[in-house]
Amino acid sequence: MRLQEFKREVNKSIKKIPLKYRELLSMDEIAVISREKPPDGVYSKYGKKTIFGLFTGVSKKNKRTFSIQTEPTRIEIYKDSFEKIYGPDMSGEMKEHIFKTVVHEIAHYLGFNEDEIRDRGY
Repeated sequence: MRLQEFKREVNKSIKKIPLKYRELLSMDEIAVISREKPPDGVYSKYGKKTIFGLFTGVSKKNKRTFSIQTEPTRIEIYKDSFEKIYGPDMSGEMKEHIFKTVVHEIAHYLGFNEDEIRDRGY
């Protein structure tokens, strides 16, 4: 699939999220970026072979007026990881996993830890 098609699906997933959470993202100007693949070093940093998405930055829960950040707060979703699991064609199962990944990374931004997110099915 082309990156443009993947971006459209990520954007559709964002639109499926309840308005109150989408408004938090836009108010705080959190970027949700669709990329071909994770930057170099991400797999080794997290010790994983597949990473669908990544939240980078300071969570809303931990943000302070004078929070120091080395890079902008953002959510990245990686196309190649989905293709490794589901193949090159957009399937219903892939779309559902994209949605769950978007929700998962937004939950990190809101301050939920990995166990709390997984306990909720994401």
